[in-house]
Amino acid sequence: MTNFALQNLDYFQLSSGSGTQTTSGSATGYRLLSQFGKLFYGYGDRYLASFTIRRDGSSRFGTNNPYGVFPAFTAGWRINNEEFFRNVRWVSNLKLRGGYGVVGNQAIGNLSAYTLFQANYGTSSPAFPQWINTGTAYDLGGINTGTLPSGFVQVQLGNPNLKWEQTKETNIGVDFGFMQEALTGSFDWFNRNTSNILIQPPIAAAVGEGQQQWLNGASIRNKGWEFVLSYQNTTAGRLHYTITGNVSHFANVITKLPEDVRSAYPGDPNHSIIGHSQFSVFGYRADGIFQNAQEVTAHATQPGAAPGRIKYDDLNGDGVIDVKDQDWLGTTLPKIIYGLRLAVDYRNFDVSLFGSGVASVTVYDPAKGFNTTIAPNTNAGPGVFTAWTPQNTKSAIPALTVLNLNNEGRTSNYFFVNGSFFKLRNAMIGYTLPKTLASKAALQSLRLYVSGQNLFAVKSGKLTSKDPERTNFNSWPVPTSVTVGINANF
Repeated sequence: MTNFALQNLDYFQLSSGSGTQTTSGSATGYRLLSQFGKLFYGYGDRYLASFTIRRDGSSRFGTNNPYGVFPAFTAGWRINNEEFFRNVRWVSNLKLRGGYGVVGNQAIGNLSAYTLFQANYGTSSPAFPQWINTGTAYDLGGINTGTLPSGFVQVQLGNPNLKWEQTKETNIGVDFGFMQEALTGSFDWFNRNTSNILIQPPIAAAVGEGQQQWLNGASIRNKGWEFVLSYQNTTAGRLHYTITGNVSHFANVITKLPEDVRSAYPGDPNHSIIGHSQFSVFGYRADGIFQNAQEVTAHATQPGAAPGRIKYDDLNGDGVIDVKDQDWLGTTLPKIIYGLRLAVDYRNFDVSLFGSGVASVTVYDPAKGFNTTIAPNTNAGPGVFTAWTPQNTKSAIPALTVLNLNNEGRTSNYFFVNGSFFKLRNAMIGYTLPKTLASKAALQSLRLYVSGQNLFAVKSGKLTSKDPERTNFNSWPVPTSVTVGINANF
């Protein structure tokens, strides 16, 4: 490479020269300066507390706000070790704990706070010789050959006020154990508030090139809880079993949205995302299929409407289906996540089951389009054979067409559906050979087992995708598998 714009070792990267380029390369870096302190207190195995504070400075942020201060405090009280609690024999563990802390996020590029320029030398194309060396290079000599001198173009707008994203969290919890730890569990509640979220929002092309900028944007509140409960027991017949269940709830709400980052989130001027989750889906509400011309005439004016086409609700009542008729359809963040595990041992046999699922979630159905629509030179799913026709008016699949005048690929609850499910993720049954028999084969132990993964899923009837966790058309469903094995120790 030759003709570097700056004769500086820091600038001598392979992609910065202007000669014939057969390879590329770049370099970047950042600095982080931190101070850290911690105090810890414990008394009588009953009272526990700690306090930490750190001050971090990062070169990734603007010159006006490179530093952030992040304190944290935790405390615990082991109640079952108190003198007044020693006679409560059926309680084997009882601990209250709580904490508050602030953490910072600097997960952005090393040059996010700076205005950036780069040379764009352009490319030559035999098919379009008039476009040769387009970009920031210019043929000052008018000879249309050779190495051209180049200027620079702005590719990013700097922000000297860019600062740390901060998350403040309060957590309160309790751990407990009863009947000599036969019944154990915990409960946690948290409230997490994130402010000054780092984001590079999209901008209108009319603003001009190189105007994209990293900003501190929205504020978000995350609240939720998690409950875990486990019970184990051994019967007189030497049957030992353990049952463990967990359930958690999580809610995500945007509480503040500066105007300069609003374009990065769904919604419109009449439907603010404030008060909704950042994972909310914004679109149209489908209301069945037009059955005849009379229904089309009686409905609000909808471009592309015809018998067999999807009908959309006129939510604002103005008699026209347009962008003003969009609404919040749900959120891709589950409100409830749960799981259940069962383990049983009886003599030489052991059985284990594990399943989990989610509830109250809206997901994109990746199989819906493939299974209900057609396109030129593209395969389609078997659902197209039951599409709407004048003789098959009970179908929920619109009439087949390659024109799509009704814009049926738009975001709507035709594609975004209830994604609640429960999966049996793992099941195993095993048998351990008695030691007396294993020793005859010169073995310390021998175990035979059969296990299965992703055996079945119970899901919403509106979700046509086989795997409710795969909401991307390009991702394959997790296969069901069965394994037969032997564990031998010599």
